[in-house]
Amino acid sequence: MPTVRNVVKKNFFRDSVQLLHLSEEAKKLPGVIDAAVVMGTELNKELLEKQGLLTREGREAGENDMIIAVKAVDGADIEEIISKIEEMLTAPTAAETYYYSIESAIEHLPGANLALVSVPGQYAKEVVKPFLERGIHVHLFSDHVPLEDEIELKRFAAERGLLVMGPEAGTSIINGVAVAFANVVNRGPIGIVAAAGTGLQEVSVLISRAGSGITHGIGVGGRDIKSAVGGIMTLLSMRAFEADPDTQVITIVSKPPSPDVQDKIINFIANEGKKKYVTCFIGGKDYEIPPVAKGRLVQTRTLHAAALEAVRMVSEDLYKEAVKKVFLPPEEVVKIAEAETSKLSEGQKYLRGLFTGGTLTYESLVIFQELLGDVWSNTPLNKDYQLPDPWKSKENSVVDLGEEEFTAGRAHPMIDPTIRVQRIVEEAKDPEVAVLMLDMVIGYGSHPDPAGAHLDAIRKAKEIAKEGGRHLVVLAHVLGTDEDPQNAAEQERKLREAGVIVLPTNALMALTAAMIVTGRTDEALVKSFYEKFLVGRR
Repeated sequence: MPTVRNVVKKNFFRDSVQLLHLSEEAKKLPGVIDAAVVMGTELNKELLEKQGLLTREGREAGENDMIIAVKAVDGADIEEIISKIEEMLTAPTAAETYYYSIESAIEHLPGANLALVSVPGQYAKEVVKPFLERGIHVHLFSDHVPLEDEIELKRFAAERGLLVMGPEAGTSIINGVAVAFANVVNRGPIGIVAAAGTGLQEVSVLISRAGSGITHGIGVGGRDIKSAVGGIMTLLSMRAFEADPDTQVITIVSKPPSPDVQDKIINFIANEGKKKYVTCFIGGKDYEIPPVAKGRLVQTRTLHAAALEAVRMVSEDLYKEAVKKVFLPPEEVVKIAEAETSKLSEGQKYLRGLFTGGTLTYESLVIFQELLGDVWSNTPLNKDYQLPDPWKSKENSVVDLGEEEFTAGRAHPMIDPTIRVQRIVEEAKDPEVAVLMLDMVIGYGSHPDPAGAHLDAIRKAKEIAKEGGRHLVVLAHVLGTDEDPQNAAEQERKLREAGVIVLPTNALMALTAAMIVTGRTDEALVKSFYEKFLVGRR
């Protein structure tokens, strides 16, 4: 019989990403069946319980305590295994240089002009402001930054012509350098301003796949486009791109801005802007394009369309090639939907989306509202469809696993797939489920092999369905490029070999899922969707 042991280290904190890496290394030790090193939050203890890794000692741990949990083969020296894990825990990291003040860091890096700040939100202002005072731009990764602090910092920065990217900015790409979660994309003539992390990733990746590239991708944080902040950094970024000789087209990506901020953006384009623009206010209302901006402003409804239209603004010929080579024609989508629908059993009628990207979740919900009506979610468009329990889906459901209820004391699901792996198997047990949807976000900062980490769960889910006389459709979209460390083509290959249908964009994955669960596989529907969601309005 395997042996399970928990060791609790009282008031011993490490970052969740560090602990994830340590957990992976612990699993490689001889004799180890499974292992996890986590903080003692209720969420982590619940997951350890499901993995068969929790003992009485672990149950008694507090949220400020660390749990070392090991399951070892019979006869293994579990004390020796624990001892080796503790050694790894305290071993110094050789690749990092530590500074104990902002002054000492700047002294050793006198040419630095950008700082990445990731501290608890309540402390962000006191860390960020000294950088701004020294003329250094800031990418603020932190969440839970008080709104009044964000406003103060952004006004202070704007007066000095400095960027505060964030808070809660998961992605930026500056001069070809990835900041936080980002992908290896081509350099080119398109600039992106985004109040949406995976939105910036999806658009930059699709632009790159289409054969063009970006100058910079500036993540401004989701609250920047709300009335309270007033679009301070969005407008400053637009001005910066207007002044950049290498940027020909400026693409703005976000969830719907507050009406007053949207007016500011459109008025700037009309009255001050000279370059070409593409806006993608996902789920927002169409606006009237000002006459003076006709011909150089396009509005789009999906990330897919934003990327394509930005490419079209650069080159009509490049756009035509991208449509043919990169994205699926309507008849191909119909073919996929028809083939999968024909395999379903009576009673299979629901889809379950398990997402790691918040913007991809939101885009899917917008599409489903059009094709299916309201969908249950932990982040619903209609508050009447708030999942009573985010851990349990019902009917058609789309879950953002990057929300706080799933990340307390844990690494983001783009880094740590544990929760989604477990959820895939649970969803497959529901006989009414027809389709599972998965986003695989690769690039810097993400899990080194997300497809590989999900394969066992996907195979098990399909086997559960098969044993119940059902066919489970699994759809996936790999957000990334072949130049990313994980290699998009390799990720897609692994998924396809496991029976997963891989779609080239998130919007096409949502369309295909809706067609399968409704049984509406006519080409007229697809063409109508393409015209509404995948082509811009001029």
